[in-house]
Amino acid sequence: MMIPDVNFLHSLFEVAHVEFQTYDLADHKLAFSSGVARQLLGYSEEEYFKLSTHFFKDIIYPDDFAIVQETIDKIRRSKTGQVVEMTVRARRRDGNYIWMRSRQMIYEMCGNDICTVIREVEDVTRLIELQDELKQKVAQLKEVSYKNSHLLRSPVASIIGLVDLIEEHGMASDHNKEIVHFLKESIRRLDEVIHEINDTARSE
Repeated sequence: MMIPDVNFLHSLFEVAHVEFQTYDLADHKLAFSSGVARQLLGYSEEEYFKLSTHFFKDIIYPDDFAIVQETIDKIRRSKTGQVVEMTVRARRRDGNYIWMRSRQMIYEMCGNDICTVIREVEDVTRLIELQDELKQKVAQLKEVSYKNSHLLRSPVASIIGLVDLIEEHGMASDHNKEIVHFLKESIRRLDEVIHEINDTARSE
């Protein structure tokens, strides 16, 4: 089996849209970075390596750092070859945050302790934004469905009941009968549309 040379790996890192890292878990600092993540975040290589201390605590969104600590604990308890995933927000150099998803596993052991972790990191900001947009659309559909079911169908049902009552007690002329017939047909079609909207909202 042919082992890729350094130049090939460097070229591979250059074209990849994901970051490859090795992290020294014993010393709590980055050992190797392919450069994609720091470019996405806007830091120089020197800045990025300095910020890697304690698993990038200084640039991880404060509310997300508990996820980082939980991930480190999972790595420490993991077996060789087991992948641990994590999604957190990281601060760019301009102060804005982006969502970063990483997959990490043990790369090297020092006796019973973990020395090095290998990581793959990618920007999933757009994916998270799309998920949030989808949740908003679903919430809007639920609201439409609720209004159709409770606010619109109630008066429609009342009108249908009134038309039935008029028919039951008779009408004075053929003209009135024709008006009520058209009214009843219109209400029936409206009721069908409401059912179709509700069915569509539920299927979404």
